[in-house]
Amino acid sequence: MKKILHIIQFEWKAITRSKMLKALLWVMFGAAVYGIYFGKFEIEKQQHRIAQVQRYEKQQFDSLLHWARLDTMVEANKEKYQEAVSPVGVGWNKHFTYYVTHETPPLAGLCLGQRDLFPAYYGFNVTDLARQVNVGELANPMKLLTGNFDLSYVIVFLLPLLIVALFYNLYAGEKESGTLSLLQSQPVRLGVILFSKALLRLLIVMVLLTIILALGFILQGISLAEYFSLFMEWLIVIYSYCLLWAIIMGGIVWLRQTAALSAMLGLGVWLIFTLVAPALLNLMASARESLPRRAEVIHAVRTLNDKNWESPKSFVFNKFYPENPVYDQGDTTDFNKWYYASFTLLDAQARSLNQQFEEQVTQRNQWLDQWLWLAPAAMVHEKLSATVETDRNSHLRFVQKVQSYHGDLKDIYYPKIFSSEPFSYEDLLLIQARLDH
Repeated sequence: MKKILHIIQFEWKAITRSKMLKALLWVMFGAAVYGIYFGKFEIEKQQHRIAQVQRYEKQQFDSLLHWARLDTMVEANKEKYQEAVSPVGVGWNKHFTYYVTHETPPLAGLCLGQRDLFPAYYGFNVTDLARQVNVGELANPMKLLTGNFDLSYVIVFLLPLLIVALFYNLYAGEKESGTLSLLQSQPVRLGVILFSKALLRLLIVMVLLTIILALGFILQGISLAEYFSLFMEWLIVIYSYCLLWAIIMGGIVWLRQTAALSAMLGLGVWLIFTLVAPALLNLMASARESLPRRAEVIHAVRTLNDKNWESPKSFVFNKFYPENPVYDQGDTTDFNKWYYASFTLLDAQARSLNQQFEEQVTQRNQWLDQWLWLAPAAMVHEKLSATVETDRNSHLRFVQKVQSYHGDLKDIYYPKIFSSEPFSYEDLLLIQARLDH
């Protein structure tokens, strides 16, 4: 042990004199700081948009509450009063838009995950939900290809390159500088010397990562005391990833090749683990069972909506009333009742399509999880995004919240619509209380 500590002491002096090694560490530190600020900037943009739609919704609903108490003896007030109390759509042809927002997890800025690809909020009214939330492709292809330059990106993609740069010449550097024979003449095995040198470099990287992560918490305003368990969970994942790459580079160094060849081997492994392996796994998953594109699901929903307008009233009511007997008053001629009944049927069909799509995606992901160990970079990113709740599962929970919210909305509106009763001021207060989010 004393020999190892003695070697580490002298190696530390050599590293502190190396301008190249210090430059690499500063580049890593600078990239991490940029990633921290980029993640913070993206999350702040989302929070700003969320605050905007929440203010807009409140202002609009406050207007409805005010209009519902207007004196209808005044001719100028009648139109606004009708807009406020009509359950079939504010402004007759325009429905009130409610917003459900995906609240930002505290650590989202450190790992954006899929939060930048999925909507941070949904705006919808009391008609069908599926057509309103399926308004376009959820993913930006360029972002899917490159990812975002947040802290997790720096850790997943740049950290291995730093370890490659620090480890590739442990053996070859001594050989090419002519000091290898001197080292071999010492009463310490060469393997112990190389291990000591590698251990010091690994410890330096780990200390740097600890400082970077702590700085990420501080710069993003995250309390280390409050989220200490998540801080430690991140450190464990990062340290494990760091150790994996140190072992890989240790194996390459043990081959005792030239510095250039060792560096090329390290870069080749990095290329395979970070880019090639994830791409091959996706290709294998697609070949095993191809998924319908989200655009195809959206197109199918829109096609159902187009057919919806072609359906005769009797056809719609004959399906709707048996499934919703509480609304059956025998009326098969009212346009508004046909309108909302048809949208309910559309939602049921679209929900089946979306459920099928999500089940296929889930099965695909479960299969990929079995082989994710072949792509350590993807596995680490999945783990980091799961810990901060920016992964796909977090979005699916948000979608379930949206569906529940829309169901509550229909429970309030539909009894009024199918009984042809207007809202009272008290009803609007009830809506505000029940749907407050």
